[in-house]
Amino acid sequence: MIKNIEFYNTPDGQVCCKPLEEPMFILTEVHTILIADMLTMIQELYPAAFAALSELYSRSELNKNYYHYRMVHRFIRCNFGEYDALSIDVNANGHLRFEDVRCPLRGECPFERIICKPTLDTKLSEREMQVANLLVEGFTADEIGKELHISPHTVKRHIANIKTRLKLTHTHQIISKFSRDHE
Repeated sequence: MIKNIEFYNTPDGQVCCKPLEEPMFILTEVHTILIADMLTMIQELYPAAFAALSELYSRSELNKNYYHYRMVHRFIRCNFGEYDALSIDVNANGHLRFEDVRCPLRGECPFERIICKPTLDTKLSEREMQVANLLVEGFTADEIGKELHISPHTVKRHIANIKTRLKLTHTHQIISKFSRDHE
């Protein structure tokens, strides 16, 4: 899961990544874990943006690493522009904080509100509902993984998605909300 990272754009079009308390690096195709995690987040939370990016870069689809890199690179460039150490772009909970990016196509871009500042899909998936219900029953992430036959990493990603979709910050808030919903 991506967390505690600041993204910013250089004048020549590169994307810089600055993880908290780590050195800055320029995003390239070799950053496959970051790219895969970011792409999963886009696909699950911003499906319209994912569909638009998939279509936009479909000519690169045969080179999977490059294709995924281009999709994530564009999403970051459109949503995280300036270096801002006071308000990190992906916080400790994995929530995204979009910025007003200076773009010469502002107001004319066909991808505004789709790729640029996309709309969050707030509907929980069936799997996220299962994870939330098991949290209410007192299961840990490891126990949920065993129960649903998924990895603990995937469980944590589902929990992060639930928090993002419902604008929550702590797992106990999920438990509280779903406990009330079951009363």
